[in-house]
Amino acid sequence: MQVRASFVFADRPDVGYDGRNLEAEVAIGHSLAILRLDGGSTPDRAITLGLEMGIFSRFFMETAQRDLINSDFRVGLPVSFRGGSWESRLTIRHFSAHLGDDYLVRFLEDEVMGGFGQTSKDGFEGLLARRLGESGRLYVGGEYNFHTNENMSRVGLRFGGEWDPVDPGEDNGGWPFFAGDFEYASFSKQVAATLVGGMGFRVNGQQFRLEARARFGFTPMGHFRETDETFYGLGFALDL
Repeated sequence: MQVRASFVFADRPDVGYDGRNLEAEVAIGHSLAILRLDGGSTPDRAITLGLEMGIFSRFFMETAQRDLINSDFRVGLPVSFRGGSWESRLTIRHFSAHLGDDYLVRFLEDEVMGGFGQTSKDGFEGLLARRLGESGRLYVGGEYNFHTNENMSRVGLRFGGEWDPVDPGEDNGGWPFFAGDFEYASFSKQVAATLVGGMGFRVNGQQFRLEARARFGFTPMGHFRETDETFYGLGFALDL
């Protein structure tokens, strides 16, 4: 399980207000292996059936009420395949996004009567990855949704890479990390980029990260997929 919290300076010129605003992000997620088949041979070759859940929320910090902007909920059943340096995953999942009521009334009042507050999609995600040594990974994948609301993408593509030289173990230590993710969504018809970098630490067996993040393109919040957003932020992530 991982818990993440961060502050971001976000600019969404198409949504209700002008300029860059301070917002807070909170996320919690967990991935659980239900069944693993490796033939008793080696952990480098295995098939795993899992369950994953996540909640991602954003709060508007420029008002005294600290309005909830949006919460995204994700539940999925992934099947992962690993063979040597190659990894792949196929997931059937449900995704829904819910706007905060106070935020809706304050900034999007004209949309309240149109059922604008909730949207969802159900579909499949596929991912193929190649590990580069002990620290690097490149990946490419996409999604197809057999059910979507009118402001959700039917098809999406993504690719990216990461460098994370953490050495599993119990010794105290620190390490730098970096990741970049690039996403194309058929609804917005744009490519968005998310860049993350920082330092990871292990202290008395507990792992946590201090990270800097940036986003360019359409917003990662599920409800506003057609909305351009840039943000820069600092955060903290804890592995439980």
